[in-house]
Amino acid sequence: MAWMAAATLCCRLLRLPSARRPPSSRTRCSAAQSPDAVDKEYADLNLRPLYPNRGHHMRIRQHVNPLSSSFSEPTEPPEWKEVFDDPLLPLMVDIGCGSGRFLIWHAKNSDKRQNYLGLEIREKLVERAQFWVNELGLMNVCFMFANATVSFQKIISSYPGPLSLVSILCPDPHFKKRHHKRRVLQQPLVDSITKNLCLGGRAQCTAWR
Repeated sequence: MAWMAAATLCCRLLRLPSARRPPSSRTRCSAAQSPDAVDKEYADLNLRPLYPNRGHHMRIRQHVNPLSSSFSEPTEPPEWKEVFDDPLLPLMVDIGCGSGRFLIWHAKNSDKRQNYLGLEIREKLVERAQFWVNELGLMNVCFMFANATVSFQKIISSYPGPLSLVSILCPDPHFKKRHHKRRVLQQPLVDSITKNLCLGGRAQCTAWR
């Protein structure tokens, strides 16, 4: 498979530079089902609620139809010089980044030799994640409201630095056959990841159990 030839596909914890052991992918998968577990796991980030009177718990749709006409057009890439201090650094992309805490944790605790980009199809999550980024004053992480299956190529091909790592953690498996077309990991996205990864780049995926 071209996917396997061009990248290392793993189902294990992302081992990135950090101040302490990061939350495991298994923890992230299980925590995705429990907002309280997520808050506890990332408590050391000291993230303020976007809406203080609601706490961290926002009413977020669990499922968004990626086949909707509103998600059929690629999202325009940002001005990279405006979102990252150094847009020439290697880039990690987390597809379906959810709350964004995973990337924020790494961005805050890393040695600042890598940029982080989260792509998420639920706009409220992106709004809150970017609020946290601004609160923490981080200039090595950014979140975008986008359908990655449609927008990945246009966004990433415009990035001036190398794409070193792509993670897809606990994507919705859409078990029913009629819903397979809603899966994020479609062949066009796989091809785009393979095409854009730098030499030695990696793609890592974890699955629900």
